[in-house]
Amino acid sequence: MYALLDKRIERFAQIAENKRIYWGVESALQWATPASMVVTSAVPGEGKTILAATLATVAARQSSKRVLLVDLNWYAPALHRFFGLDLTFDADALDRSKSITDLVQRSNLYQLDILTAVQGTQSDAERATDMSLMGTKIIREAREAYDFVVVDTCSVLRMNRYMMDPVNMAKVADGAILVVLANETPKSRVRRAHMLLETAGVNVLGVIVNQWRNPLV
Repeated sequence: MYALLDKRIERFAQIAENKRIYWGVESALQWATPASMVVTSAVPGEGKTILAATLATVAARQSSKRVLLVDLNWYAPALHRFFGLDLTFDADALDRSKSITDLVQRSNLYQLDILTAVQGTQSDAERATDMSLMGTKIIREAREAYDFVVVDTCSVLRMNRYMMDPVNMAKVADGAILVVLANETPKSRVRRAHMLLETAGVNVLGVIVNQWRNPLV
């Protein structure tokens, strides 16, 4: 019984923390209507995709805004799995579409739509520039059709130089959040990622330390 109670308390605490993060983001972007934000990390595997999905879900539940969650981590897409969706279009179809609204999929939340990553991404040098330009175009179009846009990208210090640059994506958006995994990510990499974002003129909304636990509790 006590174990079940502990799990419920932990769950309630997570819900409250997610809401707190969202309200902090909304407050920081209250000048931007519509608003768009990028979620990135210093290095891969820090939980940024989960945070992006969570923020978009909270936004759809806590406000009357039309929310779009975009997966621009085309090298390693994952957002569609969180919502049980399939990748239904390729880069050429995206390029030919008149509007990204023709390609979005509905989630199980009324106000939340999903634009998944593309199928069969090419990662060669010739395609890399086009992909980066396409990513910034998607963010601009999304802001025209939705009230609040959350974009999941790859890490700032990415593994492959042909991955879409999250710094360029964040420059087009109204702000960015940097996700760091507690007690795992080297401080030097966090500082470097933060410096790259700020040097590029990105509006860094804050740093989220994932899986941090209060040592006094």
